[in-house]
Amino acid sequence: MKNIIAISACLKRCSIAISYEDNLYEVNENVDAAANLVWLVDNLVKSKNVDLKKIEGIVVASGPGSFTGIRVAQSFAKGLALSLKLPAVSLSYFDVIESICVDENFQDVVIVIKSEKNQIYYKTADKSGISSYESLANEINNGAVLIGDAIEEIIPHLTGKTVRTICNTDFRNARYLLNFSPRITRTSKISPYYMGN
Repeated sequence: MKNIIAISACLKRCSIAISYEDNLYEVNENVDAAANLVWLVDNLVKSKNVDLKKIEGIVVASGPGSFTGIRVAQSFAKGLALSLKLPAVSLSYFDVIESICVDENFQDVVIVIKSEKNQIYYKTADKSGISSYESLANEINNGAVLIGDAIEEIIPHLTGKTVRTICNTDFRNARYLLNFSPRITRTSKISPYYMGN
C-alpha cells in the first residue's frame, strides 16, 4: 500500500501524515485533539489535493497515553475507515519506538514513555505496564538501554546504576506509523492499548 493516512493524537498534540502518490504530507500541531483533529485532517487533505478515493488504508496510534486523545483519534479513524470502506489498524507507541531502533543491536532495552500522572509507561523484553519512577528504577539493570521521552524523569531515581540513554521525543509523529502499512489488512482492527497497574 502506498496511499495511507496515519493519525496520532495526545490530548494536546495532533499529528497527521499522509503518504500519497509517492509524496509525504504531514502536520504536527500542539492543539487539543478533540477540538482540532477533524479540521487538521480535512485541511491537509484539501490543501494537498489528496483524493480520498485513492487512499488504501489507515493506521492510528493506540497509546499508551492520553485516553481522550487516543479515543478521539481512534474514533475518527474508525469513522473514516467505515465511510471509505478502508482497512485500518492501530499500533502502540512501543511498536513505533522499537521500529525506530530496529537497526541497533541493543540488549536489555527499557522503553519509557511519559504519563500525565506521576507515573511512567514502560516496556521491557518480557513485560509492560505503568509504574512509579522509584519502582521502575529498582527493576532496571545496570547497563540497560533506556529509550523514550521519560528519561529525564527516571534518571534521578537510578542511583548507583549506569545506563545508556536514547532520548526520542518525536515518536508520536504520525509519519512513523506509515512504516507499518504492511500490517493493514482487511481483518486488522483498531483498539486502544490498555495497561493496568
